[in-house]
Parts: sequence; structure tokens; C-alpha cells
Amino acid sequence: MDGNNRFSKKKNINKFQSYSKGAKNLIELSDKIFKKTEVKYITAFALSSNNLNRSKNTIDTILNILDFNLDQALDGEINFSISIRGNLKFLSSKIKKKIELLEKKNFMQKKKLIILMNFSGRQDVIDTLNKININKKKIDISNFKSNSILSDMPDPELLIRSGGYQRISDFILFNISFTELFFTKKLWPDIKYNDVQRIITKYQKIERKFGL
Repeated sequence: MDGNNRFSKKKNINKFQSYSKGAKNLIELSDKIFKKTEVKYITAFALSSNNLNRSKNTIDTILNILDFNLDQALDGEINFSISIRGNLKFLSSKIKKKIELLEKKNFMQKKKLIILMNFSGRQDVIDTLNKININKKKIDISNFKSNSILSDMPDPELLIRSGGYQRISDFILFNISFTELFFTKKLWPDIKYNDVQRIITKYQKIERKFGL
């Protein structure tokens, strides 16, 4: 979900407006994708651990938008589940309680949106290995997967990065070994459903061999 900050400069609007549009876009896009395609899982990289080094004003803006959107989701009707994961210790107890309530509210929905906040792919690998070590279990792919932050999710089939940069930026490193990567120069708030649909159509034409 890259490009919210650059979008604010491009449109000459403040960061609150830009990040708010980005958050709204995530929910609206997810809803359309779930309704119009066979996609069952979406994982969104909303805030990396490195992003916490940004200005206090930017982080406060993101937290205020998160708080507002949690209220909206709790009061409204959403036809898919939403789970927010990562190192959430930096959040207030009020926001963490709202996250807990939201996850309970829509847990039974079959289509799932996972939002990663204060997440690091490298740290996820370390945390997973430490968890396995505590339980004194053998480390293999299956055991690693079952102890990772996305243990209940299949590995993603395709990854879309907005904003023009062609890099992974510490996303879910273990999970994307065979993921098809797509990059677009469009900034995140500018991404439309038709953009996603075109990428899905390209993906469907790929013969995935998994090394064979």
C-alpha cells in the first residue's frame, strides 16, 4: 500500500486526507475483489516496523485514521473478516480493544482481509524460530508455517506493490517463495478495482511451475 505520502504532495492535500483515502480504498477494493472474483484472502502491508521511524505527526495521523475506521467497521456491515496483526504493543489499549471486538464480530466470514501493522518479515522469521525453539520442536517448513504470523493463511499467489518501487521491503518473506510479483507506478490511493482486475487477468495467464 505504498504512496500515501506522495499522494498528499501530488494532490496538495494534508496527510490525514491522503491516508484516510488510502484506508478507505483498502476496504472498498477488498469488498469489490471479494464480491467479483474468487479471491478468498487479501494481506495488506499497512505499516512496516521501519515506518515507525517516521515523524510523530505522521504516526499519530495513521493511528487516528485506524481508530476512526475501526469505529466505522464495528458500526457497519462488512461481508468479510478483518484481522490486524503484527507487533501491536505500540497501540493504545483502546485501539487494541476495538481490534479484538472487530475480529470477534466477523470471525466466521469465509473471505478474509489481514492488515499487517508494525510488521517486519525478518522479525517474523526470528519470532517464529524462537517460538519453535521454546517448544523444542524440529524446525521444518510445515512446523515453521504453523508457528508464523500467517499460520492460518495459504501462501499468496500474487503480490501487487503500488508506488513504483520494485522491491519487497521486508514484507512476508517466508510466505512469498513462489508468489508472482506485480508492480505498478500508481500511488496506493489511485489504485482502482480495474487495475487489480487487469493484474489478476495477467496472473491467470501465467503457467506456474513451482520449479518443475
